[in-house]
Amino acid sequence: MKKYIFIIDDDPISIIILKKNLELIAISQEIETFSNGKDAFNYLEKEYHKNEKYVIFLDINMPEMNGWEFLSKVEPFITSQNTTIYLLTSSINKADMEKATQFPLIKKYLSKPICKEVLIEIKEKNKL
Repeated sequence: MKKYIFIIDDDPISIIILKKNLELIAISQEIETFSNGKDAFNYLEKEYHKNEKYVIFLDINMPEMNGWEFLSKVEPFITSQNTTIYLLTSSINKADMEKATQFPLIKKYLSKPICKEVLIEIKEKNKL
């Protein structure tokens, strides 16, 4: 089973930091990055395979298609059996935290920046 890691975030600095931290904890999978939900959705719509594993780090606030819109669009064809989504945000809005509980694909709501210990836990849980 092939494993994919996606970072969907419009902030290039956040992408660089997360990608570097994933590499530091010896994540060996290739990491795909997308600057908005629309590009990530278009990719998954064409390339998603139910027999492969996906770990997605998803920002909420992005142009073109935000994290919530992305989740609503992918929910019909992505399953929680092979896809785990970690919601990344700098938002401390309680409404966002509550809304996250409505999406079964979201494994955890994480505040930016993500510390190394949390990434190690994600690596172990997802066998990356």
